[in-house]
Amino acid sequence: MQMNTFQKEFIMGMFLDNDNACTMNRLVVAVANIVSENNDNLDMFNNALSESVEDHYPGIVPVTRRINGFYETTVRNFTDDDYAVRFKMKRSTVQALINFLKDYVKPGSIPLDKKVHVFLWLLVSDCSYNEIGKLFGLHKSSVSYIFNEIATHLTQHSYNFISWPSVEEQHITRIKVNSRFKFPNCVGFIDTCRFKVGTKRSKRDKPDIILLQAVCDESLLFLDIHIGEIGKTRKNRVFKESALAHELKNFVEFENHILGDSEYKLRKNLITPFTSEELLTSEEMKFNEFHWKTRSYIGHAFELMKERFRKLNHIDVVKPESVHLLLSVACILHNFILMHEGCSEVKEEAVACDDGVTINTSIVQTALEKRQFLCNYINYIDAEDL
Repeated sequence: MQMNTFQKEFIMGMFLDNDNACTMNRLVVAVANIVSENNDNLDMFNNALSESVEDHYPGIVPVTRRINGFYETTVRNFTDDDYAVRFKMKRSTVQALINFLKDYVKPGSIPLDKKVHVFLWLLVSDCSYNEIGKLFGLHKSSVSYIFNEIATHLTQHSYNFISWPSVEEQHITRIKVNSRFKFPNCVGFIDTCRFKVGTKRSKRDKPDIILLQAVCDESLLFLDIHIGEIGKTRKNRVFKESALAHELKNFVEFENHILGDSEYKLRKNLITPFTSEELLTSEEMKFNEFHWKTRSYIGHAFELMKERFRKLNHIDVVKPESVHLLLSVACILHNFILMHEGCSEVKEEAVACDDGVTINTSIVQTALEKRQFLCNYINYIDAEDL
C-alpha cells in the first residue's frame, strides 16, 4: 500500500523524539520510505506488463502470482474464432494433435489436453516459462517439463510429418509449379532462415545466430530440415553438413531439381541463378527472374512459421540442444497444421498433363550444361507465349 505524506509524518512522530532520533528510529523511517518506493515501482512494472500482454493477447490480464482455473474456465470456453486467434490453428487441429499424443504421453496429474495447450501457448507467444506457469497455475519447472516432454515425443516421430516425397508426389509438384511459374521439372525449394538465439535480459549481450535449412514443396510443407550449429551463418557450409547434401542425388532424379539461391553451389539436382562479375545476357536475366519467382515458396513457408510461432522471433534459450528441439518441433507443427488445414495463401493448381521437359543425358551431363539447357528452354517457352 502506498504511503502518503500524512502517513510518513505519523510514523516519524511516533518514532522521533523532537530533533534527536536514535539510530533504530531512523532505520524504521528509512525502511518505510523504501517500502513506499518499492510499491511505486511494482505498480509501474505491473502497468507496463499489463499493457504488453494486452497488446499481444487482448482481454488477458497478466498475473503476479499463480492462479488456478484459467485453462478450465477460460481457454475451454473460447469461441472458435478466439481459439484460432490465440493458438494460430483450429480447435479441431489441436484435438488431432492431442489424439496423436495419447499413445505416447504417459498419464499424470496434469491432463494431456492441458499439457498440449501449455505447450502451444509457449510456442505462439513470447512469454517465459514463469509467465506461462502463473497463467496456467503451474510452477515454471512444470512448464519446462511439459514442453520438453511433448516436443521430444513429436521429434521422435517426426517422420510422420516431415519426409521426402515419393517419385509420384514429386511428379505432382513439378506439374503444379510448372503450371504456375513456367519453370520445368522443379520438385522443391531450399533456403535457410536466420534466428536470434540468447538471453533477452541483457541488451549488452549481442544474440547469436542459428540457421535452419529447409526444403519445401508447392504446398509449403517442409520435406527436409537441418539445423546448423549456433554461430555458423554460411548457407553452403550448413548444407554440406546436412544429410541432404549426400542424399540429394538419391532423392531427385537427374531430370528433376530443387531450386536454391546463389549462396549454394550449383549441382545437377540443385539449380542456382546465374552470377557473373560481367553483365549477364538477357537470356540469363530472364532465367534468373523465373528462378527467383519460383523459389519464393520457401520464403513464404518460413514467414508463415515465424508468424504463427512468436517464440521464434527471439529464442531465449541457453542450451544448444534446447534450441534444436524448439526449431525442430516448430517445423513439425508447421507441417501438422498444413496437413489438417491447408494454406489459404497457396494457389491451388489443377493437376493436368506433365508439361515438363525431357533432358537428353547424352548431351546434357554437367550441372552447368543443365542450367544452360533450362535457360534456353525457359526463354524459348516465354517467347512462344508472347
